Amino acid sequence: MIISLIAAMGTNRVIGKGFKMPWHLPDELGYFMETTRNHSVLMGRKTFEAYRKVMSGHKVIVVTSQKNYNADYADVVHSVHEGIEKARLAGEQELFISGGGEIFKETIDIADKIYLTIIDHDFEGDVFFPELKEDQWRLISKVHHGTDERHAYKFDFLVYLKTD
Repeated sequence: MIISLIAAMGTNRVIGKGFKMPWHLPDELGYFMETTRNHSVLMGRKTFEAYRKVMSGHKVIVVTSQKNYNADYADVVHSVHEGIEKARLAGEQELFISGGGEIFKETIDIADKIYLTIIDHDFEGDVFFPELKEDQWRLISKVHHGTDERHAYKFDFLVYLKTD
């Protein structure tokens, strides 16, 4: 099973501010939804609570320390390792890990692939994507998206593979 991280960040590595992304980019959200469609998405409880409605059509695995947490349609696990095993046992081909910041820090070293959108702006925020060790990752795809009437910032969709 491929373990992939998927995130969007500003040029200053910000991925969130107060449980929300500090931008509204419809095509970036569409990219996330299309890329993760028909795959399991593992995320922390706070991330799930912020995006519960958006994720309702996905197979979601929520990591939380709360023992009786009610995640509606999502599966609940109590560790990242347990979530990865749940996806593996379900026959998942590619598991997407979508945050938040602590989950990314915990999984970046075990990931095989990273789908990273870099938005050309420094945002205020309190959650950051971890630094990529450049010698461990190889850029395999880059697609640029300019500004338009629906997108105030330009951004790039990047895909990295772990080097051997």
